[in-house]
Amino acid sequence: MESNATVVAAQPASPANKYDWMESLAHQLRYSSTGQRAALRRVALTQSFKADAVVIAFITKANVPEKDRQHDFDRWRMIAHFATMLVGTGEPGPDRPFVQAESRKLGSILGKLDYSETRLLRLLSVRGEALDDQVRRIASFLPQKDKIFELKDRRRVNLWTLYDLLDGGGDGDRAKSARIKIAHDYYTAKS
Repeated sequence: MESNATVVAAQPASPANKYDWMESLAHQLRYSSTGQRAALRRVALTQSFKADAVVIAFITKANVPEKDRQHDFDRWRMIAHFATMLVGTGEPGPDRPFVQAESRKLGSILGKLDYSETRLLRLLSVRGEALDDQVRRIASFLPQKDKIFELKDRRRVNLWTLYDLLDGGGDGDRAKSARIKIAHDYYTAKS
């Protein structure tokens, strides 16, 4: 009996599954240069092509399809900025926080950190550029509250909730669901 040798194709180095996109982005940010992170931290202020090029490189390496890269580029830019704020500054490497964690609900984290209800309601009610401003405020707020969580969980959040919140500038169907989820998780954590 002749044996048929089966060749197993090597898995691609970067993820192909949509849910791996954020994992890849978080991993890339840990090991990105301080210059790349600095550009992403200032992306809202400078609106530079250099920062956009960094975002494009990250989401391309994460295998985000071209259609999604073009259609949702503003969302990806904001996600990269938010995640970079959580990663922080300093030398790249494994000591940088890994910021994506599906189990870490944004609303729960804000509730546990005593994020004010007024700020939460503002986050959930604004749209467009005002929503971007509120997301930036959360990105600045979370790193200041590191001591509340265990070392392994600090600065970790489910970035997909934020991605959904930014849908259509805050007016899309995903954004509506994300607002409800954030509010539910926030008030559950507060009780």
